[in-house]
Amino acid sequence: MLKSTRRLSTAVDRRSAFTLIELMICIAIIGILAAMAIPNFQRSREEARQKKCWEFSSLLTRTSELYYIDQKVYAKDPKDLAPYLSSNVLPVCPTHGSYIWIPGTETGEPAGQKIFCTIHSYATGTWGN
Repeated sequence: MLKSTRRLSTAVDRRSAFTLIELMICIAIIGILAAMAIPNFQRSREEARQKKCWEFSSLLTRTSELYYIDQKVYAKDPKDLAPYLSSNVLPVCPTHGSYIWIPGTETGEPAGQKIFCTIHSYATGTWGN
């Protein structure tokens, strides 16, 4: 009776461990899933950066209008808008682009100044056309 008990326990011990093939299959499946997921995460991060940049561009366009109301002239450079923002700091594009006036809107005619980022090239249309 004692012999049969020993055989049963060794059979259970051998079966409770994973084989090398099983581990390799699991690693391959995880690798395939990661290969499919990583590009989606990267795309999501870039979309988030782009939306943040658009938000900053819109903020600067609206701040340009506040500057105009106060000074009766549009700012020559986006850096002139810093005193109108909290903590006197201009927002920075998350991908390190720079904000510039859209060519043709520097004078504010006919519908105010508009700002866009040199990387994301998004022009805000907060006022007018």
